[in-house]
Amino acid sequence: METSAYGETDVRQRLGIPRDAERVLIFAESSHWDPDWMFTSEEYYRLRIRRVLDGMVRWLDREPRRVYSIECMYFFRMYWERNPENRETLRRWVNEGRIRFSGSGINTPDSILPELEAVIRDYLHGQEWLRSHGMEQEPRLAYLPDNFGNTPALPSVLRALGCEYSAFSRIDGIFFPGLDYFNSGNYPLAGSSAELLLKECRSADFVWRSGDGSEITCHLNPFTYGQGDTISYVGAARWMGMVIGLPLPMRGRRHVAKKIAGYVRQLERYARTPYMFCPIGFDFNQPIPHLAAMLDDYNEAVYPHTGVFAVNAALEDYMDLVTAHRDKLPVLSIDPNPYFTGFYSSRPEMKQRCKAIATTLIAAEKLMAAREVAGEDEAAEGLWEEINATWDEALMSNHHDFITGTSPNRVWEKEQKPLLVAWQAAADAILDQVFSRYGEDAEPAPPPAVPEWTLRDGVLTVRTPHYTIALDEAAGGCITRWSGPSSDTDLLSAPANDVVAYEDRGGLWRMGYEYRGG
Repeated sequence: METSAYGETDVRQRLGIPRDAERVLIFAESSHWDPDWMFTSEEYYRLRIRRVLDGMVRWLDREPRRVYSIECMYFFRMYWERNPENRETLRRWVNEGRIRFSGSGINTPDSILPELEAVIRDYLHGQEWLRSHGMEQEPRLAYLPDNFGNTPALPSVLRALGCEYSAFSRIDGIFFPGLDYFNSGNYPLAGSSAELLLKECRSADFVWRSGDGSEITCHLNPFTYGQGDTISYVGAARWMGMVIGLPLPMRGRRHVAKKIAGYVRQLERYARTPYMFCPIGFDFNQPIPHLAAMLDDYNEAVYPHTGVFAVNAALEDYMDLVTAHRDKLPVLSIDPNPYFTGFYSSRPEMKQRCKAIATTLIAAEKLMAAREVAGEDEAAEGLWEEINATWDEALMSNHHDFITGTSPNRVWEKEQKPLLVAWQAAADAILDQVFSRYGEDAEPAPPPAVPEWTLRDGVLTVRTPHYTIALDEAAGGCITRWSGPSSDTDLLSAPANDVVAYEDRGGLWRMGYEYRGG
């Protein structure tokens, strides 16, 4: 076996993968934790998080070779603060690589709606929290399993953050069980990014190249981010700790071997390397009992006959192994949107407040930086601390179920709106203090342009300095026309494969991007 710059031989040795194993199935176990979606953050902590993380501690202790991945800091930080008796153990496991962070942000942030600075701060604050508590993992991966699409500039952003890898489940044209009206046979949809990957390239792994040439190695979960959750159960899925099917645990060799054979049949057609990835981690599921022991038993009894070696590891390990075969992966410049469209405009007050909070904090920082306010100024030091603390709290709103407006009204009224109002008031108060102390010569910012709109014959037309869009009631409220400021060309009806320039599209598409019509 050839050793790559990413240490394929070393990674295989560390994971106990035999040298002669020609196919390897990696199970990466995590749990997807939304800070507030169907419930508030405190309700989620009380109902699920405490028992999930207690279970992680119990099974990492019982199975010394087991690895558990955590996708963001929000609830891990809460558990750390409320369970001081576990801190030394948690710190040791993080530094040993047994607790792995598949995302070092405060959240798994939506990458389309928040201000870019807010997304960057999300990862910065999460990473700084780790460092400040003696945990030394550095970010290499951004796992965004549940995002409803990602910005086409994601490779540029992640490379700037120090990440080499990303992975996700929802891209335009892909099937998601339980959410789509049509059956799986209609997917991937024609002309979509999912079709390009799964039908044309036949690869779940690819190199994503952005418009500025930045590249990251990516993985698409073709069968959701909880594909392996029922490895020891009979049922279609596990969610919130509940089994959709028979809740009885099935840990016997025959059952596990049958499940693994099914995963391999699904995944091998999209594997251009010896490695396949099976995620375990639907929303708020507890760790699977005896996972490492089940895989050991399978490898001892079944691997010699199937040639498929199964191992519990981290997504980062999988990406390192795949990258050793990077020359086999397609290199694509794609815009994997839209997956959902409603979240672009749902709860406009939510989005307006999120933007106002971020831009106000940025304005305060710019004003202080422009005046070269030094830390030795006691008043300035206090202001910097207030800015940092407000960012730290308000970053919660980046989450892909917060700013997108997908929560029920109860959560919006009980938690999200009161938090936004409080954060906005704090940001406004900080800017007032900064301006009164350091802004005597500063010019006030011009008021933002207010969009113009008309409603005629069921068609709502909205005009801004950057674009014009039309939403047609007869088409179910969908956007039926979208044009830039310097062109009457309708972007939604542009010919397929047109290469469009940034200036001609009002900033909607990047220079050199291929517009896939339809």
